[in-house]
Amino acid sequence: MPNRGAEPAAAEPLWLNLSARTGTSVAGPGAGDPRVSAQPIASVPKSATVATVESVRGLTGANLLAGLSTLSVADMAAFVEQSPGQVDALLTAPPAASAVAGLWTELGASERSSLLAAAPKLVGNLEGVPFRERGRANARYLTQSLADVTQRLADATDDSERTLLNRELAVLTQVKAALSTPDGAPRRSLILLDPAGGGRAAIALGNPDTAAFVTYLVPGMNYTVEQQIVNWADTADAVYTEQIAVLRGGAPSGHALTGGIRAAGVATIAWIGYEAPTVFTVGGTGLAEVGADFLEQSALGIAADRGTRRPFVSVLAHSYGSTVALTALARGTFGVDALVLVGSPGSQVQSVDSLSVAPGSVYVGSADWDPTVNSAFFGSDPGAESYGANTLGVSGGNDRITGSWLNGSVGHNAYFDVGSESLHNMALIGTGNADLVTDGSE
Repeated sequence: MPNRGAEPAAAEPLWLNLSARTGTSVAGPGAGDPRVSAQPIASVPKSATVATVESVRGLTGANLLAGLSTLSVADMAAFVEQSPGQVDALLTAPPAASAVAGLWTELGASERSSLLAAAPKLVGNLEGVPFRERGRANARYLTQSLADVTQRLADATDDSERTLLNRELAVLTQVKAALSTPDGAPRRSLILLDPAGGGRAAIALGNPDTAAFVTYLVPGMNYTVEQQIVNWADTADAVYTEQIAVLRGGAPSGHALTGGIRAAGVATIAWIGYEAPTVFTVGGTGLAEVGADFLEQSALGIAADRGTRRPFVSVLAHSYGSTVALTALARGTFGVDALVLVGSPGSQVQSVDSLSVAPGSVYVGSADWDPTVNSAFFGSDPGAESYGANTLGVSGGNDRITGSWLNGSVGHNAYFDVGSESLHNMALIGTGNADLVTDGSE
């Protein structure tokens, strides 16, 4: 399905302002980068008194965040209203997630609340801020954005402007719909929102701040926010439910859980954090490079947020999303505990040895009648024996715990089907129970 996302009326989407830089992290620009403030963070101490909005206009990066925290709520709101470009610049070239996490820890409760109230877009989308606060901030930002776009649409007289605003409104409306939590399902929170240009968004199910197991779902072609965020959030719900079932079913997890097995022990993230290609733009890896930047940022964010309480992190990547994940994990700037690739067209990476994934923890699923698998379209076939990955059973088999039958997946889009061997195996891997995964040989 074509990407019908719109260019924003007021600003370009953040990803258009972010150049892909293979092998580097966008979360921490290097020394000498003109976007990095010459002031050390310590030059704006927590106890400083910044009396006016003008006092923080010259600050950038973490210094700007620290400076804003010293303003009154009214002055903070005035700064955000008067300098939206400076807020966007901070999000486009953010400080390192570790610096943000450290600063957030230093702030008092009133300062955090003030920042969240006055600058929800900033708080909600800075990696390193705890996910609970990001969810609260983005809920506010979403409500404000819906009201703002609706008002601008009512006032618009130009047809082209109305078209753009209608498309942005469609993105925001779909995000709101995706946040609706079905009865008995885990709570959903919005941990990323950039509605411009077709949008980027991520919805967390469960609590990534405390979960023992955190799983990212990275989608592929045609997975725009407007078209697929509701479906992708429901897919993350299916993974969440299967992981909880695995843990409650007595699987001997290799990752210790404190306080018993509870729903809070699992979090899944429906991540549409990059501009997914359409059938017209899927021929190259440019979008994968930029997507890898954003995925790297997100992974560094959860590492900074959790600190020494690091969870078991897995990535489930489908189709072109696997190209994004492989590109990111080949950089060596962050690592994960497990990686699952399904329906993968490959990447320039030629072996699991080049990936920052725990040894023996890369799995590849290849369904019958999936034209993408074994294609090596982008330079390698992760399913080839020489690649060194494990085979993920997807054609149907018996659950090694209960003995019950698990359905097979056929074609390119059935890997996450409820009741499938593929979904069950992904849940096992995401909860540290990879020794129970079936490989299709049973």
